[in-house]
Amino acid sequence: MKQELIDKIKVILSDDDLFAGKSVNEETIKNAETELNVKFDNDYAQFLSLFGGSYTGFPVYGFNNCEMLSEETVIDLTKDFRSNYLVDNRCELIQSSYVISVSGNGDPVFISPDNKVWIYYHDDDETEEVNKSFEELIEENLME
Repeated sequence: MKQELIDKIKVILSDDDLFAGKSVNEETIKNAETELNVKFDNDYAQFLSLFGGSYTGFPVYGFNNCEMLSEETVIDLTKDFRSNYLVDNRCELIQSSYVISVSGNGDPVFISPDNKVWIYYHDDDETEEVNKSFEELIEENLME
């Protein structure tokens, strides 16, 4: 991520412990990638290493999530959605992706192997590209 964005996130999260998760080490990130058989987007991995699961205007799950988010990790969310959608043969893209958030309607927000951010609308059985990158997702949703 650009240093300017990192600095903005640090300011936002320094104001309220409710939104700030705790950083995670590289080993935790690598183990998660192995377990999910994915390669995390570099910006997402950097976000986790600096902030853990945090809310900066958009809920980002990872590890050591902030109080505002549940304790579910990126591993938990990804495995749950993969399993549920495999049974129904829905959202094939999620099988090679990882879930970083869940919308208010319970729709998974995930990052695909090409590092684009997607949402799957389970009620409509439709997948939509939300952002071209994780960094773009954070920039567009950043609290002021």
